[in-house]
Amino acid sequence: NKADIYHITGDTHFLIWGVRRGKKKVLTIHDVGFLRDARGLKRMILKYFWLTGPMKQADAVTTVSVATKNDILRFFPKWRKKIHVIPTVIDPRFTRSDKAFNAVCPTILLIGSAPNKNLKRVLKATKGLNVHLSLVAELDAEEKALLAGQSYEVESSISFESLLEKYRNADIVMLCSTLEGFGMPIIEAQATGRVVLTSNCSSMPDVAGNGALLVDPLSIKSMREGLEKLISDTILREKLIQAGFENVKRFDPEVVSAQYYDVYSSLVKRRK
Repeated sequence: NKADIYHITGDTHFLIWGVRRGKKKVLTIHDVGFLRDARGLKRMILKYFWLTGPMKQADAVTTVSVATKNDILRFFPKWRKKIHVIPTVIDPRFTRSDKAFNAVCPTILLIGSAPNKNLKRVLKATKGLNVHLSLVAELDAEEKALLAGQSYEVESSISFESLLEKYRNADIVMLCSTLEGFGMPIIEAQATGRVVLTSNCSSMPDVAGNGALLVDPLSIKSMREGLEKLISDTILREKLIQAGFENVKRFDPEVVSAQYYDVYSSLVKRRK
């Protein structure tokens, strides 16, 4: 009760109701994917307790991408002025690690197997290419079958240090999801100095900036052609990697914290 501003930063949006009346409240909404598959009463409850009620209570709302902001505005266009796009920060342990590109048999890093990760299509896109797949994911029977005949390694759970090593050993990081609230692997790859193949939809183009090759995640042909282009075009790879180093500066903790400070300051000044 002594704070001037209370910030609900996670996915427990409803906790904003526990903040004392008269206090300034900031709410961070990472994405609205929780509504995607919900139907009927479940959807109504989720929408009210995670969006409608908390949005109404908040003095300011932050979200991590333009795509998520647009998703929120589909529900609450009248609250446009209270929404601020402030991205997620890059973990400073992701640092530049130069590596010669293996054009003969490149390693492609794939992270996650949730439905939005589009893994089945991705595996079909890599089928027959002379590549090595490095997966960090829980695979179902169909995904395991799609890996038959492929060169691959898979781990379902790894330490942070092991994840860093996965990025360092990769030649290409591929995040061709159908939906992302943000898309952390994009900037983690860029910070490491790896070329990125990602989707031309949702938050991914905004997060990637000019530092990735964009493809249609619903088209196996588009993803395959994107991979072939990255493998064969040395100049394009270098251009994207250098653009990635520049893009990732937007996600530096000092840059992001300054944006939050501006939001907090505006609320305190408004109150005074």
